[in-house]
Amino acid sequence: MQLKKKLQAFTLSEMLVVLLLTVVVVGLAFAILNLVQQQMNTAKNNFEKNTELNQLRQALWTDFRTYPKISYIENSQQLLLESETSNTSYTFFDSYILRNTDTLFIAIEEKKFYLEGKQVPFGLVNAMSLKTEKEMGSRNVFVYRENAANFYMNN
Repeated sequence: MQLKKKLQAFTLSEMLVVLLLTVVVVGLAFAILNLVQQQMNTAKNNFEKNTELNQLRQALWTDFRTYPKISYIENSQQLLLESETSNTSYTFFDSYILRNTDTLFIAIEEKKFYLEGKQVPFGLVNAMSLKTEKEMGSRNVFVYRENAANFYMNN
């Protein structure tokens, strides 16, 4: 009669415990990955919103310094910037702004226009204040320009 040598191996219950622990660890890894992806998407969306708002601010500052005549037309929600050789317009819609043919996806909650420090509903302006909607963080954009002497002589 020969004795069989016992082989060193894992039992079925030990294998099930290892399998269960592996499932738990992999499940936690996927849950953490999902949280990281959500955070990355939130950061990306915030970056895009800030970039869009900075583009609007930069374009307004440049245009306010470039054009000698700036007026707001209330009926068409349009800001016209004019010079002898060219013009630019900003048209305000509910969820975006058109600058000539460029679209800036910024929802404006409140627009205020000023002439010589006094708020005006329409007509010639030399400063403006924009407040974005809550989804953009209710941020303010204020741009102005100092009028040259020819502004006072021509108007």
